[in-house]
Amino acid sequence: MSFTKLSAAIAAIAALAASSTALADMPGHHIAKARMAGAQPGAQSALSAARSAEGGRDAWQGKAINELIIDHQRWLFSIPFEVSPAGSTETGANCGINQNGPAWFMSGPGGLPVFTVNCNIPSGKAIFMPAIGYLYDYPCPAPYPQLPAGQNLEAFLSGLSADFIDGINLSQVTLDGKAVKVRRAATGVFRMSFAKDWAAHDDCATGSPQLAQADGLWVLIDPPSVGKHTLKMNVSHAVYGALFDGTWNINVVK
Repeated sequence: MSFTKLSAAIAAIAALAASSTALADMPGHHIAKARMAGAQPGAQSALSAARSAEGGRDAWQGKAINELIIDHQRWLFSIPFEVSPAGSTETGANCGINQNGPAWFMSGPGGLPVFTVNCNIPSGKAIFMPAIGYLYDYPCPAPYPQLPAGQNLEAFLSGLSADFIDGINLSQVTLDGKAVKVRRAATGVFRMSFAKDWAAHDDCATGSPQLAQADGLWVLIDPPSVGKHTLKMNVSHAVYGALFDGTWNINVVK
């Protein structure tokens, strides 16, 4: 099993989330890609799809949440794995790589049930990150699920990602002890490229432009005041149990 694949047990441990064989994870950024080898999840339920659509329509500075998700995923996976903010040894040293927009993207170390990240953020930046996310890059070789003849690709990928995200039964996020809103939102199919060394950790990553779809629970925080802040996340899954307990010590600087 590769790092980006979450195998039931491990996947649940990250906040981020990029997983694949069963699930790959990364905290703070949580994308868990639950693509169970040999499994063929069914279609996303109407209720699940409605929740995803509603959260995706929220916007910040004119950009919808589902657009921010795409930007976040492209940012995260374009960074070489060896210096990725989602790497298992990350403590915050790489949190500033390729940050160039009005929203500061966050992630966290993958595969760790408990972790702490320390990050300096310029003032005036909103914070956007997954509480738990699921990215499915396509196509994937067998034994990963294959697109059935005649099925719409977006419906196929949405069914795979929603199958995992629908099982989240706890997602608590606080900033300085105060609850932060968590939005369920998903993207349509979009194009992205992984940094080439991700191929060693994700069987489906090619290092060339390919398609993907993401679903998850996402956090958008208005620009925090100058000074020190503590962001905490605790996420668990009905099937996989506790996924992770993460702390981000954020220092907002002028």
